[in-house]
Amino acid sequence: MNMNIHIFNKAQKSFWFVPFLFSLISLFLSLITFYFDWWLSQHSYPIFPKVLFSNFNLSMTIISTIASSIMTMTTITFSTIMVVLTTFLSQYSPRTLQNFINDRPTQRVLAIFVSGVVYCITLLVLLKDESGQELYISSAFAGIVAVVCLFVFVYFVHHVSNWVKVSNLIHNITIKTNKKIDESYLFRRNAINEDPSTFNESYFEDTEPYNVFSEESGYMQQIDIEGMIKKARKDKSIVRMVKTPGEYLLEGTPVMTVWSTEDEIDAESYLKFLVLGPDKEPMEDIELGIRKLVEIALRAISPAINDPNTAKNCIEEIGIILSKLAKHKLPSSYLTDDENNVRIILEQPTFVDYLYKSFYQLRHYGKQDISIITEILRSLRMIGENNSGETKRMVWTFKDYILEGIDYDSLQNLDMQYIMRHLDQLASACSLDDWDKDEVRNRYFPDQYKTEDSYTDKSS
Repeated sequence: MNMNIHIFNKAQKSFWFVPFLFSLISLFLSLITFYFDWWLSQHSYPIFPKVLFSNFNLSMTIISTIASSIMTMTTITFSTIMVVLTTFLSQYSPRTLQNFINDRPTQRVLAIFVSGVVYCITLLVLLKDESGQELYISSAFAGIVAVVCLFVFVYFVHHVSNWVKVSNLIHNITIKTNKKIDESYLFRRNAINEDPSTFNESYFEDTEPYNVFSEESGYMQQIDIEGMIKKARKDKSIVRMVKTPGEYLLEGTPVMTVWSTEDEIDAESYLKFLVLGPDKEPMEDIELGIRKLVEIALRAISPAINDPNTAKNCIEEIGIILSKLAKHKLPSSYLTDDENNVRIILEQPTFVDYLYKSFYQLRHYGKQDISIITEILRSLRMIGENNSGETKRMVWTFKDYILEGIDYDSLQNLDMQYIMRHLDQLASACSLDDWDKDEVRNRYFPDQYKTEDSYTDKSS
């Protein structure tokens, strides 16, 4: 990835980019308005009815009043944004702040207000009483800007009221994470390339490795896989990444090892394909979306908040993400070029890794809550019934990890029956109609719950 392109992409995601862009446009429009006003005065004010025109003093009063009104709306908007960010930070997760900050409607609302102020102030600076002009239409255009800002402010109130709903936030995270899965370069390339990769052992036997060290400190946020593959193909080399996105690199830390059949290559030039930053969260990371949902769920089941229904909603959305993820062919650790030759070796998570990272904390902190336990089993059922036999096998095996962590001493007979019912549904989703229920009871459930009539429900 070209560094200039990276800087532009990073600027696009910043909170100030859209307001800055709109301000430049409004500055340009104010200049057009000023010269159009002058042109009308030179042609006896054609086109528009005279009621839209006003003298200099009235125009200045109208435009200054509108500018101060829009400034007030901008201040209220900033205050509202800070309230929402505080709510997200205290009740949901620090990671969810970026969702609201990067939300385009929020940025556009703020941009419209800022550009409205810039438009009016620029007109105030440009309009001169000494020009000899009798009437001005600039105040009418400023009035149109004020009306637009007013309707945008009403929309913003509606938008914020929807954003603070935790259900909308959770669903928004799911939509964005699923979109990342569809747009990810690795997932798209893996879906196209079905042939096994070609691995040339001579690279390691006949060449000397070049160890590449980090030239600066920071978290590795992104690797430009596509650009690195093209350079590795050009250099006839193989690159093995020692570090993965999300890890912190100190200056002088080994980052990668390069093998090449070329006599001389600039191994350090591969560092330009790495994006370092002050934040641990990798850019365009699928795991980050799952982590946000997990953190919201953990706060919801904490004694301070005690909102298990929100946690159940998060677990359901995690199941939706994992179900979509399981439908894709997960990226291999051996990344190839267009000729299917291995160019990059980069450790990639397996589907079991995604399952573990999604549920291990929820299993630990929700081990005494039957609603959390059964919702995890329902989420696993959703994943199993929508995917292939291999995924069904992994899901059914993973259910043992969930069952092993349950605090059975805090559960009662009806709780056990409820768990067995969900296990029966999970088995059906995984095409295991003849699973051994007695074996599961004997393995996990304490003796005091193994009564004769404890499981007379549908799971028997």
